[in-house]
Amino acid sequence: MVNFSVFNELSLPLSDIREFEHFFELLTSLRKLGLEKIRMDREFIHYPEVLPSITFQQLIGQITDRNKKRRLLSFLKNSISVIESPLILDNEEESEQLLENEYFYNARATIGGLACSDIWNTIAISFNSKEEWNKESITLEKHSILDTQEKSISIQHSSKVEHLEKHKDFFDNLEEERRLDIRQENLWKRREEFFPNKIVFCKEIEKQIKQIDKIIFEQTIGILRDVESAKKLITDYNYSGESKSVKEDESLKKLRYFTLGNDKVFFENHIKSLPNANRIYFLEQDDKIFIGYIGKHLPTKKH
Repeated sequence: MVNFSVFNELSLPLSDIREFEHFFELLTSLRKLGLEKIRMDREFIHYPEVLPSITFQQLIGQITDRNKKRRLLSFLKNSISVIESPLILDNEEESEQLLENEYFYNARATIGGLACSDIWNTIAISFNSKEEWNKESITLEKHSILDTQEKSISIQHSSKVEHLEKHKDFFDNLEEERRLDIRQENLWKRREEFFPNKIVFCKEIEKQIKQIDKIIFEQTIGILRDVESAKKLITDYNYSGESKSVKEDESLKKLRYFTLGNDKVFFENHIKSLPNANRIYFLEQDDKIFIGYIGKHLPTKKH
């Protein structure tokens, strides 16, 4: 699971400056519940309009109340919550999900915070600027470009503290992940404790987890724990099989054989939702998901 919420930029501009106070209360509550960061599609100061026809810089200049001005400046300096932008960083391959799926809100395409709430499986937060944002969930239409499927999805949402009560299961799961404290140093010895039901690690993983980057490890565990706890299917992530050129080249194919019981088995499917071309090779069998490889993109004819 990620440790950030995502900002719904569609909730701008505000109708009243007092909406900032409710937003700050929401951020404070989120931080206490474990979502310490908020991702935005740009730095907040660069949004064109915060109030109709008033930029953020103009807004600051017009505020005479010192406490309110200090609060707004603290928000800008990330004293209340750590702001990250953009929504998807350059080295995160979740960007491929935006290329392979289209999201629509009220029949209008969106690639902002609402779409990224589904991609990251986290909470979208809004200013309570309109009645349409005064709810704990938002419905989107999600269209898959690859297979022309479309479906309605409901994303977790909040524009005020009261909405968070509806997301108790989400925050309970977040707390559980923090309690487990899965690290590279303890995963292999405690793998059956951390993943008792669905995920099974092949013996090759013991060596691999010692070599991969910490960020790659953490994101991998987030994906696998979501699958283990049935919050997502393994096929919900951006994945593919191997190309014909790989399957017909025995030297390349051999690199994709991993240990399953007493045998070496060819693993074709691999998740691509990791930064810097890292992959997770998996095999679904007997209601289990076997993980054979975590690491850099394996060699192909092209690379």
